[in-house]
Order: sequence, then C-alpha cells, then structure tokens
Amino acid sequence: MTVSGSSSLSKSASPTGIFVRLVLASSVLLPLAVLYNEALIEAWLPAYRLVFAGVANDFQLLKLVLDYEGADRVLRATVTWKHIVVLGEHVISPDPRGIANASTLIAHALQAPLLALIAIFSWPANRLHEFVWRTICLTPMLGLLILADMPCVLAAELWQIAIDGLAPGTLSPLIVWKDFLQGGGRYALGLAAAMAAVHWARR
Repeated sequence: MTVSGSSSLSKSASPTGIFVRLVLASSVLLPLAVLYNEALIEAWLPAYRLVFAGVANDFQLLKLVLDYEGADRVLRATVTWKHIVVLGEHVISPDPRGIANASTLIAHALQAPLLALIAIFSWPANRLHEFVWRTICLTPMLGLLILADMPCVLAAELWQIAIDGLAPGTLSPLIVWKDFLQGGGRYALGLAAAMAAVHWARR
C-alpha cells in the first residue's frame, strides 16, 4: 500500500502529470469561459455598479452595459460629474451635457479567475479531495479578482481622460492599478490566488 501510494504521488507530481492536468483543465474551462463569459458579466453588473460607485464616487454612473466597439464586445460605462471637482488648477462643475464614456474588452473579465482555476487543478495534490478544498479556498478570492478588475479599470480609464486633458502628470491610484492589471497583473494575481488556495487546502 505504501509503495502504491508513493507511486501515485510521484506520478501526480511529475511534469507529465502536471501537463496532462493542465491540458484537461484548459480544455474544459476555456470553452466554458468563451461560452458563458457574456452571461456571467451580465449577472455581475449589479456588483460592478456598486464597486464603481465606491472607487469613483466623483462620477455619476448613467449606464453600465455590454456594447459593441467595432467587432469587439466591450463593457461600457457612461458617466457625468456628480459634484464640483477640483483637478489641478481647474474647477469642474456638473453639467448634464457633459457626458463621457469608457470601455474595456469583456474578454479581460475572466483572465485572472480562469488562470487561477486552471492552476489549482493542474498543480500536484497529495489526495484527490485536495482539489475540492482548493476550489472552496479559491472561491472567495475569485470574487475579489472579479470585482477588482473591470469596474476599477473603467473608473481609471475615465479618470485618465480627465487627467490627460486637465492635469497631466497627476498621480491616481486607480490609474496605477489599471496599468498594473493591463501590464500582466491579472496573471500575477490569478497565480497568487491559486498558490494561496493550494497552500490553505494542504493545511
């Protein structure tokens, strides 16, 4: 029994075993992501609106909808200023005619969660039930990955428009966060969440 268990564990941790699980997880999760991406984003819109209102409370969110931009499917936010805002040497007063919008590809929404899921199913496990515990541990982190991405990126894009036009060089934490996500941060966060779930599941 000990020899059999050691052999099974060795196969699980071998490069071949990791590769096989990676291919299997990807072949299941990637088509599902393509198929249900838009439906998931539609379901998350109320939560996105709450996050947007929290991180960009200078804007009045008029619309947050799925839209087309050429052939691309995007999430679009349309806003106006909620109250008087001082930006650099400029004072901006709310005006119903002053409307701005920003968009981001919906394909970005699942990049971090998808990578995290693929990673937890690809990484070697001592016992089969570890995969279940990894999924349970990862679930709350998936919520954070989802909510910290699209609404924050849209808010940052809108601030970028205002800052570039009125106060170039002004530091914005939202824009720093957006640049991090778009510069590979989604993948880094997805892998970090997966490694944390693997660690907690083993404990």
